Amino acid sequence: MNTLLQLIEQGCLSYRHELPVNLHEYHQFRDALYTVDGVVIYKDRVIIPPCLHNTVLQTLHSAHQGVTSMMSRAESSVFWPGITPAIKDVRAKCNHCNRMSPSQPSAPQMPTTAPLYPFQCIYADYFQYQGRSYLIIVDRYSNWPIIEAASGHAGLINCLRHTFVTFGILDELASDGGPEFTAASTKAFLQNWGVHHRLSSVAFPHSNCKAEVGVKTVKRLITSNTGPRGELNTDALQRAILQYRNTPDPETTISPAMCIFGRPIKDFILILPGPYRPHPTW
Repeated sequence: MNTLLQLIEQGCLSYRHELPVNLHEYHQFRDALYTVDGVVIYKDRVIIPPCLHNTVLQTLHSAHQGVTSMMSRAESSVFWPGITPAIKDVRAKCNHCNRMSPSQPSAPQMPTTAPLYPFQCIYADYFQYQGRSYLIIVDRYSNWPIIEAASGHAGLINCLRHTFVTFGILDELASDGGPEFTAASTKAFLQNWGVHHRLSSVAFPHSNCKAEVGVKTVKRLITSNTGPRGELNTDALQRAILQYRNTPDPETTISPAMCIFGRPIKDFILILPGPYRPHPTW
């Protein structure tokens, strides 16, 4: 890496045959290579030394996301020649991902009103993992996930109240017809806060398919990352959540963090320091 750094600063990458053999693979990227404070950069992505490839790959895969999501995250932060096949190999060898990959819904999603801003509309669902009950909330605008070890309607109400205080009162909560969501106390709570509750269609159980996909995603995310008793307050899970919140959506190329804060949040993947700064407007 030191040799590559020197060659870039000296402008000596023009001829492949003049480069050391172990640097030949960088020749095709020569027009987009430069240095910042002694670090080699490709476009706006930090070049990762070979000794750190595995560490970065494990961080990229900490949320147990697919190849497309991992590539979206890498394309906004890190690079080395051969990173794409390396990411594909990590995903292919993950038994948890292969076992828990999301299935396609059997019916089309019920048309819903598109939200205009973050946390205007959310979808929520409960799921069981290793005998524990977890609540997942996902913002429909940004895909920002919230995971709580909340059981019953009391746990649901506490989590919703905390969400309202942190992100603002919702216009709409979408969920299935589970007992936690249809309990009288939940109905009264939502009515008091002025939140409309939209239930999935009974005829089309997949009408809330975004929530189902979110549940699948979180199941993969928390796999092997919770504590021995299912605790959520582990370093491994928080690293995975950070990774998920910073991963750009493959279609919009915008991450949940960018939607909420207008900038990425600092995690364990190196990026240039500039993007952390707020927009000059603020």
